[in-house]
Amino acid sequence: MILLIDFYQGTIFDYISLTNLAGNLLVLPVIYHLIRELFFKNKSAQATALKIYSFAYVCFYVLWGLVDIILIALNMGHISGYTPYLMYLNGMLFLGPVLYILAKDIFHKSKKPRYIFIAYVVLLFMLAFMPEQLNEIGFYDTTSN
Repeated sequence: MILLIDFYQGTIFDYISLTNLAGNLLVLPVIYHLIRELFFKNKSAQATALKIYSFAYVCFYVLWGLVDIILIALNMGHISGYTPYLMYLNGMLFLGPVLYILAKDIFHKSKKPRYIFIAYVVLLFMLAFMPEQLNEIGFYDTTSN
């Protein structure tokens, strides 16, 4: 989340669009929650509300990332864009444990977060080979060596 803020901070003083400003403001409670969880062990209602907000924000961010990964694979035009695609995919893979920990804190006795986490990781590994398969069937109009 801090990297997301760092990415947008270069545009704060120049020209910032409304979507970037909204993204910055919406991520601040998540950063606050994660720092508070790291240093303080407070079991208040506010902490529970922040957990639910953080979980929802990270879920929407992950869904946005998954849709983005599929769109990149379909629009990259040739297989040479495979390395940045895999780097983005690995970034989404690192969000998996954060999502799992947030879900486990919210749904204490349920095994659904574990199953969702396993399905998420399997989906990411399936998406890793998507551009290669599209290239083999001639989707990009070029064949890599």
